[in-house]
Amino acid sequence: MKLDAECYPCMMSQAFRAARLSGLKGAALRDTMRETAGFLREVKPTTSPPGAAVFLYDRIKEISGVEDPFHELKLKSNEKALALLPRLMEDAKNSPDILSFAMRAAVAGNIIDFGAFAAPVDLEENIQMVLENEAFIDHTEQLRTDLASASSALIICDNAGEIVMDRLLCEVLLSLYPSLDLTAAVRGGPAINDATLEDAQKTGLDMVCPVITTGLAMAGIELDRCSPRFQETFHKADVILAKGQGNFETMDGRRENIYFLFQVKCDCVSKALDAEKGAAVIWSLSQG
Repeated sequence: MKLDAECYPCMMSQAFRAARLSGLKGAALRDTMRETAGFLREVKPTTSPPGAAVFLYDRIKEISGVEDPFHELKLKSNEKALALLPRLMEDAKNSPDILSFAMRAAVAGNIIDFGAFAAPVDLEENIQMVLENEAFIDHTEQLRTDLASASSALIICDNAGEIVMDRLLCEVLLSLYPSLDLTAAVRGGPAINDATLEDAQKTGLDMVCPVITTGLAMAGIELDRCSPRFQETFHKADVILAKGQGNFETMDGRRENIYFLFQVKCDCVSKALDAEKGAAVIWSLSQG
């Protein structure tokens, strides 16, 4: 996806939150926001939203000296989600369709997004809503078919906290397809509240399947800039599950067998899919 009109105020808002969390205030905060506005005026409109935002976050890191302004929020998100995990695991086991349950729970976890939202959203309430309502786009049946013949799969994680539901999904996938060579990928460095290796370790995802990084501190995927290991894993995967809007915004239109799992959280994605905000999406690119 390319930058849309709605992306500019959104990124200004994101930059302001990151700058405040980094401890900037007064003249330093004002000057940072002026610099942000200047950058957005010059950025090419063909740039993806995550591709543009990464420069803003990097500049705020340089100015403030704070590498990960969302670190404490990420820790709290992981703790809250882990507290729900035992019940979710039990509910998944008792579900008549454990794969569909795990997929929807993973989508519901995508609501933990401090780029899109200034304040935390009630995760438990959102999970219940996604589980009870029909997804706007749901290609789970096609995924089931693809997984039956797949030898390898890659799940590209999105946010901290959300990664707990990704762990549940990975456990379910391996229980249903025990011969599946499953790998999870997290960001290569701090990018908003996206999950990194630290989050994978704190939530136990690394005990379920191998975890690699994209090699890129960005809330999305620009494949030619990712690490060689990630590129190799990406290209050999028979099935790719890409979590979150950032991965959708940077990989929509690729030819690999990608399934996007996320909730619609902004106007530009809402327009692109003709879907209401909050809609759950389990979308296969091959299905259109």
